[in-house]
Amino acid sequence: MKLINIIYYSFFVFIVLFASSCMDLTELNENPNGVEPSTVDPNLLLPTVMTFIGTNNIELGFNGDRSSAGVMQQVQKDSWAEDLNNYDWDEFEWSDFYNALATNDLAYQRAVELGYEFHQGVALVMKSYIFGRIADFWGAAPYNTALKAESGEKEDLFPEFDSQETIYKGIIDDLLAASGLLSKSKNQYDNINDDIDLFFGGDPAKWQKFANSLALRYYMRLSEKLPDYAEAGVKSMLSKPLIGSIDEECSLAYVGSGSDDSWPTNTDFDPSESSFKRVKPCATLTDRLKELKDPRIDVWFSPVEVPIVVSDEYSSDDVIVDGVRYLTPGYLSAQNVKIYNAATFKQYREDGYTLVDTSSVYVGIPPSVASYDPYDYNLNPNPTLGGGNVHVSYLGDLFRNAEDGGEYIKSRILSYPEVCFLKAEAALKGWGGDAEESYYDGVEASLQDWGVGDEYEAYSSNDGVAYEGTLEQIIEQKWIASFTVAEEAWMDWRRTGYPDLETGPYPMRDRLPLRFFYPEEERNSNAANYEAILSSLEKTNFSSSDGEDSSWSKMWLLQGTEKPW
Repeated sequence: MKLINIIYYSFFVFIVLFASSCMDLTELNENPNGVEPSTVDPNLLLPTVMTFIGTNNIELGFNGDRSSAGVMQQVQKDSWAEDLNNYDWDEFEWSDFYNALATNDLAYQRAVELGYEFHQGVALVMKSYIFGRIADFWGAAPYNTALKAESGEKEDLFPEFDSQETIYKGIIDDLLAASGLLSKSKNQYDNINDDIDLFFGGDPAKWQKFANSLALRYYMRLSEKLPDYAEAGVKSMLSKPLIGSIDEECSLAYVGSGSDDSWPTNTDFDPSESSFKRVKPCATLTDRLKELKDPRIDVWFSPVEVPIVVSDEYSSDDVIVDGVRYLTPGYLSAQNVKIYNAATFKQYREDGYTLVDTSSVYVGIPPSVASYDPYDYNLNPNPTLGGGNVHVSYLGDLFRNAEDGGEYIKSRILSYPEVCFLKAEAALKGWGGDAEESYYDGVEASLQDWGVGDEYEAYSSNDGVAYEGTLEQIIEQKWIASFTVAEEAWMDWRRTGYPDLETGPYPMRDRLPLRFFYPEEERNSNAANYEAILSSLEKTNFSSSDGEDSSWSKMWLLQGTEKPW
């Protein structure tokens, strides 16, 4: 934090300029001459913050080492896997979050000086989003004095931590203020540049809906901890404009002009296909998608290249015939192999058995199935670090693309399906609206968002999908819809316990983690304030070996709720 504050203004020695009307993720040029912070146009700063939000969203929700997609069992990695699969997390600095906040704060201050209300509103929304993520992931954090290094005061270089409650309520207040600032028609604002607004093309109405929808997210985040406060807030938000279609959701496409601005598993700029091959579906997700007959499975994942069948049809114990690998029951017994079953695989692995999955079409890697890298899972005939596996599903071919114009390959920052499921949950609590209608709206919107909307009628009548009026069902569909951006699923699981997930056999602890531990830089450079905040964390049976600052300690939001465990 000290470093972040010291570089607050020196960070702007250069300025980011954005090119033409097809502005998307990280399409930028650097101005070598730089611009003075006192004269900079906020239009030149805000795209940098939007770019950070979009890329960070995918890193932490899909394929990064600390991705929530590992915690929420949407994907696993079969090489260099211990961080994502087993929650064996290395140090995670929050400097990128605070750097983006510093950029955003300068944009806001300049917008105030220039009287640009649109830019003020946009900056408040993005400030709320980023601070919300900090509070979500870490808990208490520097907030009220975090961006005041320009004052020169010693306490601003070593800011105190504010409580998680203070941050959540602060960002909601900012979102309400932003909604008011963004309530006018476009022609009533000054200096809007459509081309540099990477989210909404300079549309104040869409920004206002994003602000209100983000406030709805955080009111619902507090629904277990502060139910009266949350109820009043939710009822207020439901009376205001919210994201009401896929076209209105906050998302960001990839440009695809180089490795830095392309979808992270693309093979266009990675001919080795290493990144693509490493990210595999998690069996928890593929099993459930198969049970529900979910058409999104055909988009997200590919059938295995070589299915495995256990049969005595051929005399050889292990033979490939017509593209199918046949194994005899006797061979499995001799090789200490058990057939994968979701209910028994953890015990089988703990007992030392090897697993084979004979589901033949879509095969995922079970969560935390190996102590290190499960590249040999499912009897891979060529088990090599970073290699392929003909017996495990790859991601769908869609994820080989560097970009697709934002149709499917995009960072879904706050999606329309999420808003629908938030409304369904609120209605289930009796806070307004129709729970069933909003639930089905969310299901249909997610199918549409992945190009299988024509399957909605059949899918929505399937067992397990047809509305049952339970929170578990709403959160499960929200979990599925969060594929590629699983952070929100992690937040939902923490406060509801759904979906009901168990760890695999080789995680760091025998429960899913709850938070990130504080960065080493903060512990060292801001030690006094770091030490002072540790008492706000509640140790659990799974954090005792780490002390208070553990990924298994409960932050304020979870204390006293008996959630998720």
